[in-house]
Amino acid sequence: MKKMGIIMILLISLSLVSYVLAETQIDPKKVHFYMYGAKTCPHCKKMKDEIPKQFGDGSLTYYEVVGNDENGALFSELYRLTGISGVPAIGIAYEGHLKAVIEGEFNISATTDIIKTSEENGGLILFTGGKAYLIKNQTHIRMLEMIFIEHKSAISTTSSASTGSAASNGVCGPGLIVGIALVPLFFRRER
Repeated sequence: MKKMGIIMILLISLSLVSYVLAETQIDPKKVHFYMYGAKTCPHCKKMKDEIPKQFGDGSLTYYEVVGNDENGALFSELYRLTGISGVPAIGIAYEGHLKAVIEGEFNISATTDIIKTSEENGGLILFTGGKAYLIKNQTHIRMLEMIFIEHKSAISTTSSASTGSAASNGVCGPGLIVGIALVPLFFRRER
């Protein structure tokens, strides 16, 4: 009788552990990438090739900024919100919610870890200028989701037509500009 009780406890424990592990797994079919890029950018081309290789066809939505006024205006808006000035600018969504925004190339095999970290910390991870920031402000996250996922303006773009986009001016890869220094003022890192 005592052995039967121990076996039952072990079986229950194993089932609980396997349930917890199953809950923490990231389903690659629920991951989607949104990328602002330039046709002349080798980093953009590399990411356009690598993402579908690891996550399958249909896992990437690409927005060309060169020669496309709508995409250029949205990229300018992204710059104003995050300081991202170079392409590729990649949004990672999981189950329809933006989990990270990355400026430049990154190791695609780290995607699941990025998503897990975002979910564990209850915010969006922003990688720009060689630094990582955690954005917990739901209004800012929602604005970024509009730009990447819904592909529409989140703020007034009345001045965007006169400023032009950084990518159409030839900036490629992780651009370092004075605006990046201002990012911590807008999105304070929370622990």
